Amino acid sequence: MRRFLAGAALVLGTASTCYAHNPLNAIKGPHIDLDKTVIKVPLAKGVSPKDAVQAMKIEANTVNMKYVGDLPLSKQLKLMGIKSGILTVYEFCSPPIAHVMVEADPAFAAYLPCRITMVASRGRVWLEMLNLNMIINGAHLKGKMRTQALRVRNDLDSILWAGAQGNW
Repeated sequence: MRRFLAGAALVLGTASTCYAHNPLNAIKGPHIDLDKTVIKVPLAKGVSPKDAVQAMKIEANTVNMKYVGDLPLSKQLKLMGIKSGILTVYEFCSPPIAHVMVEADPAFAAYLPCRITMVASRGRVWLEMLNLNMIINGAHLKGKMRTQALRVRNDLDSILWAGAQGNW
């Protein structure tokens, strides 16, 4: 399982800054279609980015996920003189579930907190998150671990869709 997670981290671009020194980097794998690694939903007509964020925060509270912060990359880019559309990472977490997962395998810590990114692309604003089915199925989770992972996936899906629809 750790080999899978390490490989997935490399493929998904979450490798550490010690990339060149990691022997796993010599592994050549099949081409990965990045669009299949994420779930991507455009904001519905009439839903502003501000409304989407509000809806995501409310839905997170409803499903007992904690909104733990955001990374406003587009604002940082602007301060650096780089023109950018909306690019903000929103972070959510269920501390008890995170604890169960990390206790079972510390490699799960690399996936914390769960993220939903708002990005302007192709003339629209999108909400995107990691397709957790890849991790859940690829890691062959069973029992309580699978149940907890599915709950996180379902809760994040609910948060993503609430934001995209502006449901609050």
